Amino acid sequence: MAEISLLLISSSQVHKKGYLDHCADEIKSFLGDKIKEILFIPYAKKDRDAYTQKIHKRLEKEGFFVKGIHKANNPIKAIEKAEAVFTGGGNTFLLLNELYENKLIEPLREKILNGMAYFGSSAGSNIA
Repeated sequence: MAEISLLLISSSQVHKKGYLDHCADEIKSFLGDKIKEILFIPYAKKDRDAYTQKIHKRLEKEGFFVKGIHKANNPIKAIEKAEAVFTGGGNTFLLLNELYENKLIEPLREKILNGMAYFGSSAGSNIA
């Protein structure tokens, strides 16, 4: 088992700050210079395209490319190939339901235990 690499954020927003602004430096430091692409799990919200676009626009400012797992032909393979995974906040029950229905809990767990960088906010932290 490799060293586990987690960044757990309690909330994506802090009063009077923009989305993920309060933790942007920590995200950049956590991912380092080698990771450029992030697989985003938007299952905690119903409008997955809009949520993914919001995350992509925000993290693009930090030099990262974000793609949504919901667009993958094979979500399990997407996790297996991912450099890093970010799971956003929203409804934890909706998130867990989708992860179980798509059989992603174990592949995600295995990839994290083998050293892949994982970060989550709110519901995305809860599943960790």
